[in-house]
Amino acid sequence: MWETLRSFFSPPISADPAQSTAKLVWLVRLRWLAVLAQIGSVAFGLEFEVLEPRLVPVFLGVVALLAAFNAATWFALQRGWELARSHILFQLCADIAALSTLLALTGGAWNPLVPILFVHSVLGAMLLEGRAGLLLFGILLLCLGLIQANSHIPPSLENALLPARILFPAQFLIALVFWILTAWLSRTLAALQFHASLARDRQIRIDRLRAVGALAAGLSHELATPLNTAQLRLARLGRREALGEHPDYVTAREELERCGDVLRHMAGSQLDPERLAFEVVDVAQLTRQVCGSISKVNEDVPIRFVWDGRGPRRAVVPSVAFSQALINLIENAIESGNSDAGIDVSVHGAGDHVDLVVADRGEGWPAMVRSHLGEPFVTTKVNGVGLGLYYVHSLAEAIGAMLQLEDREGGGAIARVSLPAVIPGESTRTEGEA
Repeated sequence: MWETLRSFFSPPISADPAQSTAKLVWLVRLRWLAVLAQIGSVAFGLEFEVLEPRLVPVFLGVVALLAAFNAATWFALQRGWELARSHILFQLCADIAALSTLLALTGGAWNPLVPILFVHSVLGAMLLEGRAGLLLFGILLLCLGLIQANSHIPPSLENALLPARILFPAQFLIALVFWILTAWLSRTLAALQFHASLARDRQIRIDRLRAVGALAAGLSHELATPLNTAQLRLARLGRREALGEHPDYVTAREELERCGDVLRHMAGSQLDPERLAFEVVDVAQLTRQVCGSISKVNEDVPIRFVWDGRGPRRAVVPSVAFSQALINLIENAIESGNSDAGIDVSVHGAGDHVDLVVADRGEGWPAMVRSHLGEPFVTTKVNGVGLGLYYVHSLAEAIGAMLQLEDREGGGAIARVSLPAVIPGESTRTEGEA
């Protein structure tokens, strides 16, 4: 019973715009409680002479209007009508207007229950964002001033009035403290929810990567032995029958060798998240070193490294695996055609990200590669295996980066790896990360 009540009135504290409907539902539930409390307060108001009998019809009329407004909102929600996000602000303003009117009938700012009005500064900080929250807070202060200047003071409170110069600043301070504290708590909870969601997504990616690695390892192990046996038997058969360059024999031998290459690529393309040694590296410096090493091996292909030179571009990556991924991208660009035009490799900052870009002047990305990005064995090359780009995509998934395939202006292809940057002064502990 208690859990049911608690879940019924549990507030949807989130910065997610998709929760606007949930927030409205919660407001409607709270307002029904407020309406019941306002009806019940009539008897106490009469008993303690805070509410005069001649004002009871007006008091109940305001409560009835608020109840009708709440019923209309509930009806719209039950019908599934689309309500604008600004409707939350409208709802809270209606509450403040109704409550201010009731307070004005029962002593205004001097009513002992006036702190209930401050609850709306809490609700505004929780449910509204940015200017909408500030606007509601301003409306609340305006209502405080109005009920102080235009209120009916019952006889029971006439001898207990505090000077306005004391009362209003005190109430303003209370409302401000409520609003600031709740806004800070709400934003903190929203940020924690966001980071928890990122952590869950990262763990899901790593689990998927681990599953793919286990599958690749299992396939390599299961297929390696029968493949070696088939190659040995085929070679023995070729020698015994003197097949030499017989077309069928040559084709069978080449296809078995191709299968062996695929298995070796699978074994080399496995990423074990438990063994990835994360460290803070200067992406620009590491990229320059890799480009220099590849240039020595491919002297006939110009590899141009470009960097904006605006300080180090640091990111948390496994340097060995990241270097292999960069090698795969550059080799893929070299094999794409028109190697005489060279390969352009650049590193630049983009706010909280570091972008590594590999661009060529080849034929561009095939539609099949684009649509099957992240899947192994997808290639349009005659002798390709389809694991190089898969390795890069798997590494990006494991470290929270993003691989994008783009067309290059003037012809060619671009591979962009966007890495979360290490902000100066940010904690960079990576021990135990996987």
